[in-house]
Amino acid sequence: MKIMEDVNLKNQDYPIILNKGSHLRLMTDFLIKKKNPVILELGVERGGSTKAFLWFLEKINGKLYSVDIDDCSKVSKSLNWKFVQSNDLDYEYILKIFPEIKNCGVDLIYIDSYHENFHVSKLLNIWFKYLKKDGAIFIDDIDSFPFRIKKDTWNSIVYDLTDDVIKEFYYNNFDKVNLTKYFGENGLGKIYKLTDLYDEPNPARKIWNYNILIKIIYPYLRKLKKLLSF
Repeated sequence: MKIMEDVNLKNQDYPIILNKGSHLRLMTDFLIKKKNPVILELGVERGGSTKAFLWFLEKINGKLYSVDIDDCSKVSKSLNWKFVQSNDLDYEYILKIFPEIKNCGVDLIYIDSYHENFHVSKLLNIWFKYLKKDGAIFIDDIDSFPFRIKKDTWNSIVYDLTDDVIKEFYYNNFDKVNLTKYFGENGLGKIYKLTDLYDEPNPARKIWNYNILIKIIYPYLRKLKKLLSF
């Protein structure tokens, strides 16, 4: 079985994949032991991740299916790539264009399109079904720390809300998935599927949480309790 070190490490076209700390490297390492892996990429834009995925997949006979609301069809001419211009929530249209995904499933889903919590939540609940067992959904941009350093309120909130959605999806499906969070590069979430292809996420349910005010005042109440105990 191939390992990353076999995949032409002398090629410097995509050093971000060669960097063991990069998020693209984490994803390609996840796929390296899978036979003819298939990726569904939601969000292309300038094609940075698309080209890097293809560089990797061409060496291990994998396939990449990409979706973007804009026309990104000129990003690559690779025979290992198929692109459709569409809203990534329009799964019926996408599956009509890419019946292979519906019929066989995918090994990895990369979410890097519209960075709003409600959109990411819908994507998770739509596309989870088409993820194979032992596959994973990776969600980009979930750590607000880089924006907190810049005191960027808006992006800090957006990233925190996306992180909350991922945790809520895990809490709602803890019997079907594992969740891992990677830091650096604005954060990366990994939802690992434990169940079979076509198994759908659990129906939405409200997860109990304590009042946020209790979180704020609890340290002071604890100190007060210690003082009163003397």
